Amino acid sequence: MSVHQAPPVTTPETTRPPTLSLAVARDGPATVVTVRGPLDMDTVDSLVDLVDGVMSGLPPPVLVLDLSGVDFFCAAGVTALLTVRRRVASDGSALVVREPSRITVAVLDMVGLRHEFTTD
Repeated sequence: MSVHQAPPVTTPETTRPPTLSLAVARDGPATVVTVRGPLDMDTVDSLVDLVDGVMSGLPPPVLVLDLSGVDFFCAAGVTALLTVRRRVASDGSALVVREPSRITVAVLDMVGLRHEFTTD
C-alpha cells in the first residue's frame, strides 16, 4: 500500500485583511478621533501617531476617541489607549472614550481597566 499526499491547495487571496480607518473632526472645543476597524499590533501605531499629531502645537482641551467602530481589540489596543491617555494628560488635556464597542469593553473588563477611562 502506498500513500500519496496531495499537493497543497493554493488559491488566490480573495479577501484583504481589515484596515484601520481614522478620522479627525472638531466638536466645539473638543477634537474627536473616530476609529473604525481593528486595533491590533499592525494598526495601533497609526492611532498613536495621529494622536501625537493632534496634540502637537496647541492641544485641544478635550480629546474624544470614538471607539464605536472598533471590531477587534487586543492587548496592543490596551497599550495604545494607555499611551494615548498619558500623551493627552501630559499636555493638560482630558481624554474621553466615546461609545466603546462591545469587544473594547470586554477586553478592558478582562484586564481591569474599564473604569480607568472617562466614557460618554
